[in-house]
Order: sequence, then C-alpha cells, then structure tokens
Amino acid sequence: MSVLILPLSMLFMFMKHPLSMGITIIMQTIIVAITIGETMKSFWFSYIIMIIMLSGMMVLFIYMASIASNEKMKFSNKLMFMTFIMLIMSNNMVYWMELDKNWMVMSMNMLFNSITMMLTMSIVSYLFLCMMIISKIVNINEGPLRMKI
Repeated sequence: MSVLILPLSMLFMFMKHPLSMGITIIMQTIIVAITIGETMKSFWFSYIIMIIMLSGMMVLFIYMASIASNEKMKFSNKLMFMTFIMLIMSNNMVYWMELDKNWMVMSMNMLFNSITMMLTMSIVSYLFLCMMIISKIVNINEGPLRMKI
C-alpha cells in the first residue's frame, strides 16, 4: 500500500486542476493513515490524522468548487503514461520497503517518547494559538471572495 506514496506525490506535481490535486492529497492521506495504523499496532493516531486532513480537505474542496465550478478537467495522455510507468517502477520498491519495517516502528516510537514530548506539545500549542488568532482576525462580514451576481 505504501508503494503508491511516491507515484502519487510525483503525480501531484503535474496536476493543474485544484480538485484533482485535492483528490490526490486525500488518497495520500488514506495511504499514510493505513501505513501508520499498521506500523503502530493501534489505529487511534491514524484516525486523528485522517479526520484532521479530511476536514481540511472538505473546506478546500468547497472553496475550490465555488471558485472553479465551470472549469473542465483535462486528462493528458502524457500524464497517464507517466503514472503507469511510475506504478510499474514502484513495484520494485516493495522489496526494499520490507527491509525497512523495523526502522519505521522505531521512528514512530521516537516521535512520542518522553524526550520529544515537550517539542510535540509545544508544536500543538503553537498550532492551536495560530488557529485562534486567525479566527479572530478573519472578518465574517466581508463574505466570500467571488461575488454572485
């Protein structure tokens, strides 16, 4: 499953439509959440990541759908061919990823041990403070960017 992360990130760079970019990010989020759930032997952290990312993507989806509602999505043959080639090449990476399973478990455990807990909590506090400041700065009376006529 985690073999698809690299082709999806390469595919994201060539996307031009905002909604297709959002779909690519949602697929990456699902893959990362499943990988974290399998690595940590508990899916609570992956559920939290999934909920946070999908709620943010829903807001972006609604915003982009209102701005680029009449824009057509174009599928290019070059992009399809490149995606197919990346999927074929990423199948060879499965062998190397199996060797690194122990390293992934160690890195996830290092994120939440007592030494780095202070850094993690300060980052969470900073993000919460930024969210509160931005919600106070935004003026509700101004409305959306695109005015409906």
